[in-house]
Amino acid sequence: MERRVIIIGAGISGLLACKYTIQKGFNPVVFEAKSTIGDVWLKHIIQSSELHNPGKDLQFSDFDWPSPTGGGDRFPAHTDVFEYIKAYARKFGLLPHIQLNCQVTGIRYVGETEQEMEMGDRWGGTGTAFGSAGKWHVSVHKKETDSIEVHQAEFVILCIGCFIGLPNIPKLPPDQSIERFCGKVLDSRVYSALDDLGAAELIKRKRITVIGSGKSAVDIAAECADTNGAEYPCTIIQLTPHWVLPCVSLRGAHIGYLYSKRFAELSTHQPGESSLHRLLATVFSPLRWGISKFVECYLQWKLPLRKYGMIPNQSFLQDVSSGSIFRLPKNFYDKVKKGSIILKRSRGFGFVEEGVILKGEDRPIRTDLVILATGYKGDQKLANMFESPIFRKYVTHSSTSIIPLYRQTIHPRIPRLAVIGQAESMSNLPLFEIRCQWLAQFLDGKFELPSIKEMEKDVKAWEGHVERYGGRKFWMSCSGEIATEKNPTPDTEIFSCPICYNPLMRKGPPGLNLRAIHWSGFECEKCNKTYSSKDNYLDLTLVAGLKEYNEIKPAGTELFRIPLVSFLYERGWRQNFKRSGFPGPDEEFEMAQRYFKPAEGGLLVDVSCGSGLFSRRFAKSETYSGVIALDFSENMLRQCYDFIKSDSSLMEANLALVRADVARLPFASGSVDAVHAGAALHCWSSPSNAIAEITRVLRSGGVFVGTSFLRYNPATPRILRLLRHVLPTNYIFLTAEEIKDVCMLCGLTNYASEIRQSFIMFSVQKP
Repeated sequence: MERRVIIIGAGISGLLACKYTIQKGFNPVVFEAKSTIGDVWLKHIIQSSELHNPGKDLQFSDFDWPSPTGGGDRFPAHTDVFEYIKAYARKFGLLPHIQLNCQVTGIRYVGETEQEMEMGDRWGGTGTAFGSAGKWHVSVHKKETDSIEVHQAEFVILCIGCFIGLPNIPKLPPDQSIERFCGKVLDSRVYSALDDLGAAELIKRKRITVIGSGKSAVDIAAECADTNGAEYPCTIIQLTPHWVLPCVSLRGAHIGYLYSKRFAELSTHQPGESSLHRLLATVFSPLRWGISKFVECYLQWKLPLRKYGMIPNQSFLQDVSSGSIFRLPKNFYDKVKKGSIILKRSRGFGFVEEGVILKGEDRPIRTDLVILATGYKGDQKLANMFESPIFRKYVTHSSTSIIPLYRQTIHPRIPRLAVIGQAESMSNLPLFEIRCQWLAQFLDGKFELPSIKEMEKDVKAWEGHVERYGGRKFWMSCSGEIATEKNPTPDTEIFSCPICYNPLMRKGPPGLNLRAIHWSGFECEKCNKTYSSKDNYLDLTLVAGLKEYNEIKPAGTELFRIPLVSFLYERGWRQNFKRSGFPGPDEEFEMAQRYFKPAEGGLLVDVSCGSGLFSRRFAKSETYSGVIALDFSENMLRQCYDFIKSDSSLMEANLALVRADVARLPFASGSVDAVHAGAALHCWSSPSNAIAEITRVLRSGGVFVGTSFLRYNPATPRILRLLRHVLPTNYIFLTAEEIKDVCMLCGLTNYASEIRQSFIMFSVQKP
């Protein structure tokens, strides 16, 4: 059997993959789209930028930095890194394997159908690197001859990285879109690619606004300030300020050192940890927290963060865990003090003719040039490599990470392919090297992979681990060299004020799990109202916190607030629904899951969840990034919590309990991927208002699935149909046609339904 290996990309990860596969006897071919290896280090970093890693943290294990350009505690320039990479490639004879100016335009897997791959329970059929019958066809555009060639390989390693390619352009409303701006808008990578003379000419004597919170943004702002001074100050808009390190040491030691050693790993809980590790993590966790608070105090003392409103909402520990820490350029806050840099913090922005308008402000920032340093779409860039729409979906399936990978290397459902270079650390080179060593052993047949289900379970466990310590920004890519934002508004809280719909400010641990919600407080800055957890659910009703006012709902709603009814709901009450055609919870859940396929990996809200009969199933399925069990009944939510307590796995799941009104959902518009309403529609005081509200919170492509009792079933005699139409009732029973009509009138599409006697399950989608 042939064992041809193709590597796509000749950056650091591509060179490492090439070196270690050669050591195992392979003859890899590396395709690089640019004219040189390590192009990102030459053309896509600000000319004046220094790394925020010392050279010793960016060093190959078997190739030291040449003296005196790097190594040790020195912070090398990006040009030094570029020369170091080239020297590495020459030393280990990698250059003959690399074909430059060869852009891979697409890869296609042939030899096995998608159905055959779906049926298997082992990766590639056997769990080995070369065990399947398929192979990859790699289409390559050779720029020198302007021709397309198709190369075949039994294994492909994607090393394309995530810091160049598709810029993450913020999505803005039409009335504030980029097109409205009369000036010029550039992506940071375009600016970075300019030489010193070209960059200086572009920014000279111009009013410049930089949007971003990462290292690229502050480096560009500093460079603009050096060129124009206070006469033409550079404005930098930060949506999510991060903890930043000054260019000095704490008692001679870099303060980031506190989290860079093995001790830091011993103080964190990890999936599959031993009993000893669990004990050590529990014992050392307070110390880890204490170090974080100590560093925060030091940084606030050392830097004027409070003066300029740049104290981050998240902890230093969270920024370290998500890889968002970076070093400031030299004399950065001196430039701010002199007025050559103007710092602005905002929860959102838009464009008008004369410049940039910040959320909550009336006057725009007058601007000639806007530079967007808002990161790159690493997951979309990776997905675009595949010709198969199924593989594209696999890559972008998870909403919580760039790509869900087993051991950060293998996708459980894409055979004969590995991914190296998706960054998650403040120092990526050592991680890439470890992964390439592991991959080389796998290619050499030294071990087999576990089953697909076991790998997916492992991926989910590690995603939860990273979210636990990295917070809501844990999906952000980070790099020791280029720290940029993956999401233009990553600090936006999922919960919004039910009064004004502004995102709430959270004070407490991030996440959707019960513990995080219980220990957090929420505040609306606009309404000056606070919300908190009560009895392990978060109360986000309009009347939350009021003692003298108790809103009474219609009888159909109030019935389920009675403690006895809440207690009996899963203990006999719900089982009686079978008489009307309801298929039973297990089958009903499976039916809903089929309709929710387009929303997999996103956030699901189970409105009118009752005692959490389906919320718990959605959470345990691990199909969604988070599940919110939402109900107006306090007693139903208490019952839900009691059921959750009996299942230890649910206590750690991304499952939150929220009290809210379905007619006033506490979520921002377009922020929810899926909404489920089980046996609930007929209980709402106004189904049309509720469905309109569900439509508002659904994102484009989001799915709403509901079940209800129909006013009558197809076998009901006509005379009884008329009676049921006029007789008074505590519930609002609709016909199938009425349900469809109200969904369509609210702007939902792709209506589908299943009817059994008086039971209906319907599904609609937001266009």
